[in-house]
Amino acid sequence: MNRLRLSRTATSPERAPETAGPRFFIMDRSFYSQWFDNRWPVWAAGIMKLASGLIRTELVGMGDMPAPGAPYAVAHWHGDELALMPHFGGLGLTILVSHSRDGEIMARGARVLGYRVTRGSSTRGAVGGLLALIRALRRDHPVVLAVDGPQGPRGVCKPGIVMLAQKTGVPLFPVGVSVTRRYVFEKSWNRAYIPLPFSRQVILVDKPLLFPRKADPEEMDRYCRQVEESIRSAQKKAHMILSGHDSFSGSKFRMAPRKVGRFLRK
Repeated sequence: MNRLRLSRTATSPERAPETAGPRFFIMDRSFYSQWFDNRWPVWAAGIMKLASGLIRTELVGMGDMPAPGAPYAVAHWHGDELALMPHFGGLGLTILVSHSRDGEIMARGARVLGYRVTRGSSTRGAVGGLLALIRALRRDHPVVLAVDGPQGPRGVCKPGIVMLAQKTGVPLFPVGVSVTRRYVFEKSWNRAYIPLPFSRQVILVDKPLLFPRKADPEEMDRYCRQVEESIRSAQKKAHMILSGHDSFSGSKFRMAPRKVGRFLRK
């Protein structure tokens, strides 16, 4: 009996190294997870660039945008960003990215695609995010922003984009997108999508909007509805071009400065 007790106590210290193995493994997992998080946004941006070359893209109206070095703002809906990002990076646009971990991941990928990144939020510390974009415009850096906010509702313009254009006096260009075939992330609130390879898409930049520097609350609401209508109109025109019915009234579209796929001239 005593021998049995002695044998149990003698073997008990030998179990200590068993716990060291999992702890070491957890440290390894943490290291590799951080290593992967630092690199996969760069890889994803590269894949996005390559995949965009497999999509027949028509950029319409970009020739009407200001020359490089002039500040302006670009407005689009949430959900269209994955279709737009590979094609607008060459314009040197500045995007607003949150200070969160997800925001840091997005910032890495955006820089690879050619975007300038400024940090802030349109929810918590919304004023800080707005000021960051105003500073970018005053440095003659154009900005791009999804106007329906980070949490929706989808297709409803928030006043931030109008305030941005008011404070700086820059033109606001509405952008519409139309795609023949796409994969939609159904569970996302904004129904984000990716154009599928060998599909066709039209990205249309419409006439710019200008706003007075001061507005009362009723006028601000009216300006937001004007932005919504302008983006819907740009989407409709893009769809008409994609469908082969491009005889709508509007300004004369010129070819974009960067050749991507086939361009239309009206």
